[in-house]
Amino acid sequence: MVITNAKISYICGILPSHKINNYDNELFSDRVKSRIIKSSGVENRYILNRENGESILDLFIKAGQHVIDELSWDRNSIKGIIVISQTHEYRFPVTAALLQDKLGIHNNCFAYDIVMGCSGYTYGLFSAMSHINSTSDRVLLFVGDAINDFVYPKNKSVAFLFSDGASCTALEYSEDENYKNTFAFETFGDKSQLIIAQDGGNKNPISHASFEEFVDDDGNINIAACMQMKGIELFDFMCNTVPNSILNFMKNNDFEVINTEKFFLHQANVFALKEIARKLNIVDKMEELMPINIHKYGNTSCASIPILISEQGEIKSENVLLSGFGVGISICSLYIAKLECSTKLLFY
Repeated sequence: MVITNAKISYICGILPSHKINNYDNELFSDRVKSRIIKSSGVENRYILNRENGESILDLFIKAGQHVIDELSWDRNSIKGIIVISQTHEYRFPVTAALLQDKLGIHNNCFAYDIVMGCSGYTYGLFSAMSHINSTSDRVLLFVGDAINDFVYPKNKSVAFLFSDGASCTALEYSEDENYKNTFAFETFGDKSQLIIAQDGGNKNPISHASFEEFVDDDGNINIAACMQMKGIELFDFMCNTVPNSILNFMKNNDFEVINTEKFFLHQANVFALKEIARKLNIVDKMEELMPINIHKYGNTSCASIPILISEQGEIKSENVLLSGFGVGISICSLYIAKLECSTKLLFY
């Protein structure tokens, strides 16, 4: 699917205020902590400061205000707000409606939420760009998760990995048709059980049993209200299915790895990212072509790609590949012919 004339003008990532050192986790022995931290490379994580009432909406508001101010956009010129998240301020209404109010955007705009996880940023860009035209010319895309709401602290497979995080991306119409964006999607619903929170939805409403501990197939202590992740199968998916999907996408659209200036991939697992780089044959230039920051901020779910890009400063690149993959199980890749925008990473 190809969308033209849609330009990314600004990308702002934001991390919450509470920084945690994984070595301070008191639920595991020093030996276990050292082994997990060494293998993942994630020493520090960022979570919402619940004691101070911090929420995902607060992060969205700060990022949104920053983007609007930096671009000097008239709030009346913004035609729509889209929020991509698995965590919402309330059960209802949608978070996008709250942002319309908090950011002072006029009433004559669309505002809606989409529930997506690790592939959420690229899916969000598809949704936002689908609205862009000469009359619907400015859209704000908010992507982020308070993913630690679904992480059980005794589950060693996930307790050291995830950070909360959010982002705001400004998109606008451009008459320059070199702003060409090509999308590819793959969905593997038969693998949905690889990452799942069993309780809390319509099938299994929250109950007392949702908080009873059990030991999963990998020997992790968990509860049904929190994330369950089948690490071995998921790792295989990331190391094999994901790079094959990216390579097929590029081949089918005559995109060349050698001509691609940047690869921004979901920061899921450092070893999987290196394996993807190996299959793309860019290991020797990985630092230049495919930045990794999971060791600094952990896995920030759907916010990982915009947070990664937010560290780049001013971007003026051609032929840029973005790929989000994970919970669903889904893959959404995007090849951007021309990416020229400002970026900023904030801390709440």
